[in-house]
Amino acid sequence: MEDLSVSYIFGQAWDLTRKHLLPLLVATLLLFLITGGISFFTMIPPGGSLGDISQSTDQNPAGSLVSAIVNLIYGVGLLTAYLRICRNQGTLDFNCFNRPLSVYLKYFCVCLLSGIIIFIGFLLLIVPGFYLAARLGLSTLRIVDEPETGVIDALKYSWNITRGHVLELIGLGIVAIFVILLGYLCCCVGVLVAAPVVGIAATLIYLVLSNQEAVRKID
Repeated sequence: MEDLSVSYIFGQAWDLTRKHLLPLLVATLLLFLITGGISFFTMIPPGGSLGDISQSTDQNPAGSLVSAIVNLIYGVGLLTAYLRICRNQGTLDFNCFNRPLSVYLKYFCVCLLSGIIIFIGFLLLIVPGFYLAARLGLSTLRIVDEPETGVIDALKYSWNITRGHVLELIGLGIVAIFVILLGYLCCCVGVLVAAPVVGIAATLIYLVLSNQEAVRKID
């Protein structure tokens, strides 16, 4: 039976990650190399050299913009792949990144809007931030899964399907943090596996709650 238990969500996520390990590993490694490379080279002062990097701690605006675009493209592509993997409809390939421009724009808007709301929540004594993160955290998956969904509708959808599951979601989020930390402790290489596990786990949560929402509407 599908549920939100740690054993089910992360057990399934681990099994699916192992099944599709090579493409997920390559994609995650490329993301880290690309964004890391951009950060490294854009820290070189104008007219400077590699030796001047130690004197610069700031990334220039152009580098930040390029990194944001890369993360945007990768975010949509990886979520598309996670949905395909969880539904047994394929694995990660170049087609996952070939989405309409509107999907990328909506994804950016949802990330921005939900991020601002969650940030304000954390300013209000922290606890509201965790609550809002649990309620709005699945809105990006809705955009990627159903591209015709509007930005506000995606936020509303996440809010609706997470109703009554806040404590479970916060608990799963804490486990996800420990999984990522464990990945970094494994000489940092482990995070190449931990990141897909957490991403697939989040996708499974979305699918489980979406199925429950569909059942409620039928009833």
